[in-house]
Amino acid sequence: MRSRFSIVAAGLAGLACSSPALAQYIVADPQIVAIVMQDAGYRAEIEYLSNGDPYIQSTSGGYPFRVFFFGCDAGPPGCDTVQFFAGFRTENSPSLDDMNAYARDNRWGRIYIDVEDDPVIEMDIDLEDGGMSPELFKDNLEYWEFVMARFAEFSFAQDQ
Repeated sequence: MRSRFSIVAAGLAGLACSSPALAQYIVADPQIVAIVMQDAGYRAEIEYLSNGDPYIQSTSGGYPFRVFFFGCDAGPPGCDTVQFFAGFRTENSPSLDDMNAYARDNRWGRIYIDVEDDPVIEMDIDLEDGGMSPELFKDNLEYWEFVMARFAEFSFAQDQ
């Protein structure tokens, strides 16, 4: 699987250099998103859910996160949006009041307690209708890193 990804990645990288359209816009295609993330210095490994849907596994600041693809009517690469997702296994989950206060005071990222009683944060990015520039995507990725780290600190503070 890795060798096939390497071949596709090399091909897409070549296209990015030769195709102004691909070089200018990032769309919700796992191969393209992985290349842009790697270019920004992130680990980006394409993996698959049990139903065959792709996602990207990465880390930032020691915290693992995933990039999911949504709106894939025809399957990837025809997706519309990506979602950055991180969940944290804590000994003591934040209370509903603490979660509400955090959400009220922090504008970016959707937070909740999942079915396993772990705090989770998500951030969606709309890439339909032409996508966005690589620079803007990288800016969103850097902001996700900041938002995720802040929420991780909040989540793990409950354990102290």
